Amino acid sequence: MIQKLNTNKSLGFTLIELVVVIIILGVIAVIALPKFINIKQDAEISTVQGTGGAFSSGISLANVKWAALGNSGPADNLQIFPNAGADGQLDINQWGFPAQNWPPFEASPRLNNTNDCMSVWRTILQDAPTISTSSDPEDSIYQATYISPDQCRYLYNPLANLSIYYDSRNGQVITDSDPNT
Repeated sequence: MIQKLNTNKSLGFTLIELVVVIIILGVIAVIALPKFINIKQDAEISTVQGTGGAFSSGISLANVKWAALGNSGPADNLQIFPNAGADGQLDINQWGFPAQNWPPFEASPRLNNTNDCMSVWRTILQDAPTISTSSDPEDSIYQATYISPDQCRYLYNPLANLSIYYDSRNGQVITDSDPNT
């Protein structure tokens, strides 16, 4: 007679094997989680740096256009972006940098309030991230604040330590992208 061999094979995992796999997955999750948190923060920093770079380039473009047209003092309603109507116009201050976007004539425009800061932002960045005077990320991505004299700070609402600074006296744009400050 032929003797039958035991051919029953285990088709599942034992409880010990499952516990070991769960522990290994837990350890991997604990190690990987901080890296994912840093990725989100890095993305926020990159967003502010990119917006700050675009804003700085726009300020420089406005100054170059002002100079190329032979201006040497204030300029009212200077068309920076063609085919944009009043939305593409800026009032340039005595130093040759954007101060505001208001259609009525002004002999010597100055950046002197939060509304001016927001108008420069919206004009320079044609498809600008939303901006308001609110610090609530539900209201806008950036919060405009006026710093006397002739300066603005644009705080990034999702991570308020990040900001873009603009000085209309010399055209300086500084992006503060250190989340620990």
